[in-house]
Amino acid sequence: MSLRPEVPFSSVLDYSSSNKTFQCFQGNPLNRLNIHRKTLQDLVQHSQTRFLPYRQLKVLFSQEKKQPVWLTYDKLFQQSQLTIEQCELVVLGIGPNTIADRPTPVTTIEPTKIDTQLLNKFLLASEPTPDEYIYCALALPSTSPDSSLGSYVDLRPILPYLSVIDAALCGQGRALLDWHASYKFCGKCGSSTTSLEGGTRRKCTTCNHTIYPRTDPVCITLVIHSDGQRVLLGRKASFPGQVYTCLAGFIEPGESIPEACSREIWEESGVVIDTKQVQYFDSQPWPFLGGQLMIGCYAQAIDEQVALNDSELEDCRWFNRDEIGQMIQESLNMTSKNLRIPPPIAIAHQLISNWHTNTKNVV
Repeated sequence: MSLRPEVPFSSVLDYSSSNKTFQCFQGNPLNRLNIHRKTLQDLVQHSQTRFLPYRQLKVLFSQEKKQPVWLTYDKLFQQSQLTIEQCELVVLGIGPNTIADRPTPVTTIEPTKIDTQLLNKFLLASEPTPDEYIYCALALPSTSPDSSLGSYVDLRPILPYLSVIDAALCGQGRALLDWHASYKFCGKCGSSTTSLEGGTRRKCTTCNHTIYPRTDPVCITLVIHSDGQRVLLGRKASFPGQVYTCLAGFIEPGESIPEACSREIWEESGVVIDTKQVQYFDSQPWPFLGGQLMIGCYAQAIDEQVALNDSELEDCRWFNRDEIGQMIQESLNMTSKNLRIPPPIAIAHQLISNWHTNTKNVV
């Protein structure tokens, strides 16, 4: 039983392109509740547990099927010299077995039907139903051999080939495993830490300090000109081709979202916004650079003079609606050498595209 709305197995690139209210890495259908109450050994050897292997944060991916490779306990451990003690394991949750068992393309899963009385019983359950699996992600030792079932690849380049669900689960697994790799030692006393409760936290072996998975909030903002017909985009020297995007930065301690938007925009472009007119658009989990939550916003400029205050941006300028329309079209061609915005799997694309198609003011 899923607690999330119905989400498709269709391409995350296609789904993002046709749904302006959807962001890549959303749509995770797994139920994460109460799995941690089971012992790790019970989970590992459970007949309905499936494992998604990573090696140095690269996921096992089948080029032939264009999907991640889920393995049983037998294939992962009993048919090799690998032991669970050599790996870092995180429990992702319980979900339909069709996520792992897809011999032919699947376009959708059953819609969510939540019955309150059934839900109350479900919250206390720790076993999957016969048509569900317990899904786990597993970090293998860096010296692990290659697999005949697929290749270990970086997640970002294969995103256009993944389904909505595959992208969400691969992102969840990568973010958690990256966090575990970064917190092997206690930040208070320096002693080693150990994973607890299915990888949902770590605890110091000396001072008992508990460490929880972190998510770093990032504000990503589309600034709108006072004439309503232009938006502010910038690019770093490291960006590919002629890609321009929304301005973004980490939210600092003690800052509200509008205050962070205002500070980052001024620091990078010199443009001043009205903090009282910052409007939330959507959010996107981003499992890279330690695990971030991209918080998409619109803002209204009140001082539109561009001045690059630091060296973070190579260029920053205003683009009119016609230019944005062309850049949206070019963004669908990943090899384009023309001016373009990020592809539909990025929340920046959705912010810009939504503004372009919305004839009314979005702030």
